[in-house]
Amino acid sequence: MRSALALCFALAASLLVSACGFHLPNQTKLDEAIPQLNVEGEYHHPFYKLMVQKLRISGVEVFAQGDPGYTHQEGIPSLYIPEPSVDNVVVAVDSRAQALERNLLIKVTMTLDIPNHRPLIMKNSLTRSVLNKTGHTLASENEVAIVTQETYDELSSQMVLRLGYLGRETDPDARIPLPQDLVVSADDPGTQVSARNPYAGMTIMEALQSQDAADAAEAQEVTLDTLNNGKQYTDPKLPPVTPELLHEAPASLNTRM
Repeated sequence: MRSALALCFALAASLLVSACGFHLPNQTKLDEAIPQLNVEGEYHHPFYKLMVQKLRISGVEVFAQGDPGYTHQEGIPSLYIPEPSVDNVVVAVDSRAQALERNLLIKVTMTLDIPNHRPLIMKNSLTRSVLNKTGHTLASENEVAIVTQETYDELSSQMVLRLGYLGRETDPDARIPLPQDLVVSADDPGTQVSARNPYAGMTIMEALQSQDAADAAEAQEVTLDTLNNGKQYTDPKLPPVTPELLHEAPASLNTRM
């Protein structure tokens, strides 16, 4: 229980400080990595609304399906959020075979469509335990509803943090100055270091797009004419053949034996 509370507190604190503009070293903020985002999916579901709310808190300009006057924007990433699946599994029973404890397994699979790149599948799941109070059905149902809503909140925070990894610097060629490089010597002109951003590499999103562009440039194009798939079966020079049925039904079934 304490570990779950500590995890919830850490996720909430990280989301709060990221919304205030703080970000870890060697990492781009979410609103800089994804300044604009189309969000589509089950827009009536609470999880969808939590995702849109937390993306906007992070500074992302969200074009969400379900908003008044929504139009799909071309040339920017699109995030598809389906309805999470909820599995209610019995894990403990009493002597009368009545459920005592259940596990709520909540899973979601989102699809991020980046321009000039194949779609990215993002999956995550959380498991929460609830007690089934015998004779208190209404209280048990209320507890399940509250725990499910809390899990939606935590799951949405984790998915927003995962989207933030698309802004992490990944270019291995981006050289970081060493301490000895920053020591200026009047006798050695080579020690004059110009101030620059030490983390000027590509983000993961930029690296993915660059990789796809390089793969497309190196790929070979093959057409149907090159393969000659159809012409060998539709050659007009083949002799005409009348098809014959091996098993043919009689013309009339009212035949006398």
